[in-house]
Amino acid sequence: MNMKLNTFSYDLKYHFPKKERLELIIGIQGMSQVNTNFGEEILIPDARTNDVGVLATGIFEINDQQYLQGGLRFDNRNLSTESYTIEPHEPDENETIVPGIDRDYNNFTFSLGHRGQIFKVLTTRLNFATGFRAPNLAELSSYGVHHGSNRFEIGNPDLVSEQNFQADLSLEYVNKHIEIYANGFYNNMNNYIYSNPTGETIEEVQVFEYVQNDAELYGGEFGFHLHPHPYDWLHLESAYEMVVGKLKNGDYLPLIPANKWTNTIRGEFIGNDRFDKIYAAMVLDSYFSQDKVSEFEDPTDAYNLFHVRMGGKINFKKLNMGINISLNNLFDTSYISHLSALKSDMIPNPGRNIVLGINFDF
Repeated sequence: MNMKLNTFSYDLKYHFPKKERLELIIGIQGMSQVNTNFGEEILIPDARTNDVGVLATGIFEINDQQYLQGGLRFDNRNLSTESYTIEPHEPDENETIVPGIDRDYNNFTFSLGHRGQIFKVLTTRLNFATGFRAPNLAELSSYGVHHGSNRFEIGNPDLVSEQNFQADLSLEYVNKHIEIYANGFYNNMNNYIYSNPTGETIEEVQVFEYVQNDAELYGGEFGFHLHPHPYDWLHLESAYEMVVGKLKNGDYLPLIPANKWTNTIRGEFIGNDRFDKIYAAMVLDSYFSQDKVSEFEDPTDAYNLFHVRMGGKINFKKLNMGINISLNNLFDTSYISHLSALKSDMIPNPGRNIVLGINFDF
């Protein structure tokens, strides 16, 4: 396996002088990428990719508590690949020819958002946006075992660009001792590209093929951060994250992460001239069972991971040093993440591990 990749990228923007309450930016961004294979095994073919995008974005200040932001963008991607041949692994098999492709993908996208305050304590953000993503080389032309994901992946040269419309709303309340937030989103996807298990195996590896369908993704994050008076050194945090992915026919999408609830108790202490910014924390990550899975995807059981973290700053003459110690998965829980590439082989994620970090400021 031997591949050479050359990438040239550019990003040029012009900020117009602010005029009254309006800020305006225009720009151009792009990339030119060439990859060439020299080895016997090919993961993605010889290819050339050229991206170019032009954009304009602006911020309008309605008043000192409300802002409007919008943008418009056009993108073009040209992608061309060389055909290649995969030699058979068994004597009775035929060779596989992966044809070359030459595609152009063009899309307009826009965004419009509002940020403001209600009663001077509740910050709101409301955004509407469209987006697009052109298929990449792996999705278009892969054929074989991807050793990083331990899957036999089959590309689809007929894929078209993904397009989406998303709306998201954020609410945040903050005072001296508590922060409460709720963020939600809904994403309507046309021609959503995903890697779908087929239920078959090749070379004793589960087969995934790239397909696309209309889908929807929705979910959010909810939580709070409390540091009560007079115990300002004490910080209590809790956050719940969830996402649901479904096809328009009602089937669930594969490889959607399980819902997660994180609770943290953290103490921050003021030290002295030698020892400062001392902290200690206990974190409990609770992962819920994921049984909203696609047809040939296995569900995942719930599990809890407990972590302990501590650290601080050490000042000695002109030497300023930070030390951080993390004891992750303290109770050595055996678990397999729903998104683990080793899930099909029933290989668990890392058990108890200790991470020591030291940094110096000179």
